[in-house]
Amino acid sequence: MEEIIQEIKTLELKIHELLKETQELKEKNEYLEKSLSENEDKFIQKEKLYKELEEQNKRLKVINAISGSGEYKKVMKLQMNKMIKEIDSCIAELQNT
Repeated sequence: MEEIIQEIKTLELKIHELLKETQELKEKNEYLEKSLSENEDKFIQKEKLYKELEEQNKRLKVINAISGSGEYKKVMKLQMNKMIKEIDSCIAELQNT
């Protein structure tokens, strides 16, 4: 009978340890989820800033090309050719409808 009582006490201790460990893991998981969410928000903000800077860079290249900077004339010609192709495709679609 004494052995059974000792076994029960041992089981109770193990259960208590497991419950404690489970709680610690839950807390750690919550912390990691919060950290992940914050990092995702930061990433989205940085990605948005990157896109804004990329657009600003494109605009500056076009402005430089318009102002006559030799370095950007090729960029301007490519940009204009791209726009002309888009306009041509839009006209073709309008003629088909």
